Amino acid sequence: MYGGYSYLDYKYVPDKENDFIVLFWARGSISIEKIAEAIAAESSVGSWTKLKTMNDIVWTHYRARVFDIKKVDGKSGFIKIAYPLEHFDIKDIPQFQASVLGNIFGLKELEELYVFDISFPVGYQRQFTGPVLGLDGIRKLAGTLKSRRPHIGTIVKPKVGLTAKEWARVAYDAYSGGLDLVKDDENLVDQDFCKWKDRLHETVKSIEKAGGETNQNHLYSSNITDKYSRMVERVEYLNEMGLQRHVIVMLDTYVLGISALQEILEITKKYKFATHGHRAGFAAANRGNFGINFQVYEKFYRLLGIDQLHIGTGIGKMEGSPLMIKRYHDIADQFKLDEKLYLGSLEMEFAPGINPMLSIASGGVNASMIDALIALHGKDTNIQAGAGVHGHPGGTKKGAMSMRQAVDAVMKGIPAKEYAKTHPELAAALRTWKYISPAGVIRELEYAQKNREKLTQVALKKGRWKMNL
Repeated sequence: MYGGYSYLDYKYVPDKENDFIVLFWARGSISIEKIAEAIAAESSVGSWTKLKTMNDIVWTHYRARVFDIKKVDGKSGFIKIAYPLEHFDIKDIPQFQASVLGNIFGLKELEELYVFDISFPVGYQRQFTGPVLGLDGIRKLAGTLKSRRPHIGTIVKPKVGLTAKEWARVAYDAYSGGLDLVKDDENLVDQDFCKWKDRLHETVKSIEKAGGETNQNHLYSSNITDKYSRMVERVEYLNEMGLQRHVIVMLDTYVLGISALQEILEITKKYKFATHGHRAGFAAANRGNFGINFQVYEKFYRLLGIDQLHIGTGIGKMEGSPLMIKRYHDIADQFKLDEKLYLGSLEMEFAPGINPMLSIASGGVNASMIDALIALHGKDTNIQAGAGVHGHPGGTKKGAMSMRQAVDAVMKGIPAKEYAKTHPELAAALRTWKYISPAGVIRELEYAQKNREKLTQVALKKGRWKMNL
């Protein structure tokens, strides 16, 4: 009972067509049951006391229902709450966020609150078109639809400070070394030392020059993140230039916010541009006692239509265990997702027409990791190395060559160390950075597959902080 009403309904069976299901982890100063009811009340129709204005229609049609609690102890546990579709203005994502991801984080009884996952009902998903190009569309642009090899990219380093011409020269070296993609970093847009249009024009020249040498269709992820009107101007300029074949529109999805993202994606779809989602900033809401797991954002990004998205590596410098990153990869390109409570993941099926995204593995990557990265992500991925290309002893071009050689070795079924005997650029990378065997990743994936129930019981017994996230 909370605020005069009980939101507990353990007999309730959620409707996959019409109910959102939200998985929470919570800990507080009151019982886990009261915590669950407080969350349900604050995020739907209730308040801290009984309401004279409550009526049967509101209570029957719009309230949230706590249908499952898995206690870790008396004051903490995992909570599943169902929210009816009719509670929301389904075309208004911020209204949904304000309800389910809003005031609840400020409840004073809570010491921890973490939204692990949301399963979106099919009735909600139907309004979205998803990625226009998606995984296979990006592959078609890059010319890898038949070979299915992993894409390879780089981020020009240093992050900021190079002039447009300097930036484009680095990009040319990367392209000529065999890379598919060069991208702006998340914090490079239109600074005075490297104006967006100048960088664009110089990079297109590099693409054309390198393409004549490599016979590849090289791609450039151009960061347009800004206030909405300036983003629209940039997309329209790209369209006027007819650059759909070479330019992917890059957006810092998290810092933009969902409304601006949704609007600008309508413009990129209008002009048939592929889009590249960088998740800079998401970890601020992902790593503390209070937060929202990236699974939630990723599902929104796929529904809204991001074509390729950063999801982490599981191996490089950024947070995220191999098992968690594998789940992010599955959210990007699978249609059916099974429940994995040991990862805080719910069962969900994407609606027909919500095309798969291409996953981007980026952050602390170099050629010595390629075998392990492909073991984790599979071949439908874009592996990006920034310093792992530009920090190569031979410079950018040879760093790019080392990445391409490592991928080619996998495609040919030749061990990297063996392939390196006849490919000096790869050999130099393996000497510079410690080779990471895929064996550890393979063991972890196999263990999880065989021991799902054991891992689940660990989560149920010890809670969020002992989960392999």
